Amino acid sequence: MSAEADVLIVGAGPTGLTLACDLLRRGVTCRIIDRSPGPQEGSRGFGVKPRTLAVFDALDIAGPVLEAARADGHLRVYLGTDPIHTGRREPATPTADTPYPDSVSLPQWRTEAILRARLAELGEKVRFGASLAGLDQDADGVTATIAADGEERTLRTAYLVGCDGGGSTVRKLLGIGFPGRTEEDTRALLADVEVRGLEPRDAVHLWLGERRMMAVRPWPGAATSQVVVSIAPGQAVEPSVEELTRLVAEHSGRDDIRLGTPAWLSVWRYNLRLADRYRSGRAFLAGDAAHVHSPFGAYGMNTGVQDAYNLGWKLALAVQGRAAPGLLDTYEAERRPAGKAALDASDRGLSSAVTPPRVLRPVLRLVIGALLSRMRSDGRDDHPTYHDGPLSVQAIRRGRVRAGDPAPDGVLTTPRGDRIHLYDLYRAPGFTTLSFDPERRVRVETAGGATPDTYDDPDGTARGAFGVRPGTTVLIRPDGYIGLVARTSGPERAAYLDRVLAR
Repeated sequence: MSAEADVLIVGAGPTGLTLACDLLRRGVTCRIIDRSPGPQEGSRGFGVKPRTLAVFDALDIAGPVLEAARADGHLRVYLGTDPIHTGRREPATPTADTPYPDSVSLPQWRTEAILRARLAELGEKVRFGASLAGLDQDADGVTATIAADGEERTLRTAYLVGCDGGGSTVRKLLGIGFPGRTEEDTRALLADVEVRGLEPRDAVHLWLGERRMMAVRPWPGAATSQVVVSIAPGQAVEPSVEELTRLVAEHSGRDDIRLGTPAWLSVWRYNLRLADRYRSGRAFLAGDAAHVHSPFGAYGMNTGVQDAYNLGWKLALAVQGRAAPGLLDTYEAERRPAGKAALDASDRGLSSAVTPPRVLRPVLRLVIGALLSRMRSDGRDDHPTYHDGPLSVQAIRRGRVRAGDPAPDGVLTTPRGDRIHLYDLYRAPGFTTLSFDPERRVRVETAGGATPDTYDDPDGTARGAFGVRPGTTVLIRPDGYIGLVARTSGPERAAYLDRVLAR
């Protein structure tokens, strides 16, 4: 553990693994440690949203994730003991500009396993059983003290990132505040367990009630389900199969639901907290180390993955000496508001689930039906935008998308007649510039001096995905977000790159 590394990542959950994979593919060395003796068990974060799938696409793991996952299209809702709604929708059809239109379900342990496999392909592995014992910063880097195998060793690194969860050691060592609230009476049992007697098997079953909630969500391709069942205020509960069975019967009003032996069982307590800062010198926070909230809305894992993908390219440029002054400060400027938005949205979701509106059942059925239909996503409603961020410049009238939005996919044709997706172009480690001309051609170039390529857009689908006129240039950041929309003939592209890159 004494070897040098460009970046030390503390915590090997989805956030830390995403960051490690992204840095390695950008040519940056890193070490990733985790205090746990081995990979975490438990489904925990279950939903993978479209924007996260786009990140996984860039990391070359979207295929394995989709093969292992399932789209949630069947929902059965109960008010008390009575079923009040059953709805099913077919998965949305991917389109040229929206290749990942749906959220999918995948237990977090499986997502982490896929990320670890990709990490190994990139030549790195997690050092389990290693914890951060101390850190010292100076103008040139960070000296980290790492405890492992009964010994303490030091590692010298340019930057350090804490992805080590709500109880983050990194955050505490940096002295960064974590204000918010903990509601001791808002608790739930979480379990991964085989559920028998609950039909239909492929449905997500959701019970709502006054200050109570229960959800049973089946795993893709397995008999096991994730069970989340709320605990009444003041009720003493030990995490055991007996307590889980009792609570399931109490919430469902049924005695015919049978549970196996839980593979994982935990008590969850409601925390809503946001770090005062995401950066202290050469150290950063990401994921749950920076923000914790309720699991409703599947914001936790997805927000952490997007934290990592926002930070990765900026750290890579800094390590390579190519970042303009202030670029690393844009991480907090963009991602802390995103963390705040996720906290607010998940808090509203929890409040709605445990205190459903007191309306007539026919009206409630219509409301639930509308919510079910809105589960389908166009790939752009599950992420924050950076419209007002320091790296977003809209120099001309807005189109379908604008600076600060994630760039859509699209299909171009090479001079040889082959089809190529824009996502494949965005996967390059630098900036990507698309210049749309009046002849339905697109000039593609990357920052760094590579020879531009010209592709055909015969049906105008790529330009239509952006909603821009001929003569428009769109600059795509290395994380797939739009940085600049301007006239091709204008000086804005050069000025933008001067702001971001050391020239």
